Order: sequence, then C-alpha cells, then structure tokens
Amino acid sequence: MILSCASSEKRNAILNAALELLASCGFHGFSIKQLAAKAGVATGTVYLYFEDRDSMIRELHLKILQQFAEAIFVDQDTEKPLADQHHRICCNLWSFLNNNPSVLLSKAQFDHLPPDILRSHREDAWSMFAPLRDLFAKGRASGEIKDLQDDVLASLSFEPYMYLARQQLIGVIQVDPNRLCEIITASWDAIATPKAD
Repeated sequence: MILSCASSEKRNAILNAALELLASCGFHGFSIKQLAAKAGVATGTVYLYFEDRDSMIRELHLKILQQFAEAIFVDQDTEKPLADQHHRICCNLWSFLNNNPSVLLSKAQFDHLPPDILRSHREDAWSMFAPLRDLFAKGRASGEIKDLQDDVLASLSFEPYMYLARQQLIGVIQVDPNRLCEIITASWDAIATPKAD
C-alpha cells in the first residue's frame, strides 16, 4: 500500500513537472533529464512510469481534461434555468483558469498535439463534459440555445475565456467582477437563440 502511494506520488510529480515545463518551454523545450530534475526523481524513474515523452503527454492531457471538467461543474444545479447554469460554469471556468496558470499557458501546446491524439481524446473529453452536453441538448430542445453542434457551442461560449485569462495573466487586461459578469452575459448571448421582439 505504501509503495502504491509512493508510486502515485512520483507519477504525479512527473506529470506536474511536465506541465510546468510545457507552460514555460513548450513540448520540445525540455529534456527528460530536465523533467526528472524538476520532478525530483532520477532520469530512469521517468521511464518506469512512462514509455516515452508522447505517452506522458497523452496522460497529462487526459489528467488536465479531468481536472478541468471537475472544476467547471462545481455547485452545478441542473434544476436552475439554463442561463444560470451557464453562468455558474463560466464563473468556475474563470476561477480554474486563473488558479492554474500552468494549465492556461500550456493550452496552446495541447491544441497542437498530433491529430491522432486529439481524435483519440475527443470522446474521452466529451464523456467528462457530459453535463455540458446535457445543457446544450436541453437548450436546443427548448429553443433557448442555437441549433449548432456541441463543439461549436463550446467554442463560441468558452474559448474566449482561455484567451482573456491569458491576457490577464500576462498583464494586458484586468477583468474585475463587474466586467466578468458582462463577459458571461456576452458568452451566453453567443449561443442563445435571440428572443423575438
């Protein structure tokens, strides 16, 4: 049991170190030796847990998707109106991005993973984000949300937060709570069906 716990800690240390290095150096900007040093393990230890760099990146990508999904659905109440549910997801998303700068800064790296990896993770990702799919499906069925594919709705609604959080992180903009509410309203408007006058 102790060995299993220690193994899990080392694996997580390697993944966390990889995330930090990805955020600061990019995929090809660090060696396995540098990764091992940052994780506080021997270089050979990395290969005990991961076959190669690609397998480690694949696992890290899935781990981040899981953390992301867990974070954005905190306090989600599916009995509330869809706009309120969307608002809660956006607030959680904003908080997650601002509290996890390494995830935010490494996003571009993950966006440029080889297409076969992205395709293989797509179904895993959507299963993790099932509450979001449910929200979109309910919205389309009720006519509250535009009749667009889930990927399109997610992109219109949530991608801007990635960009804005990065701009805030590097000091280009500052989003205060009032401005965040305006942004959330705008992101809902991007996917909501316009109300008839």
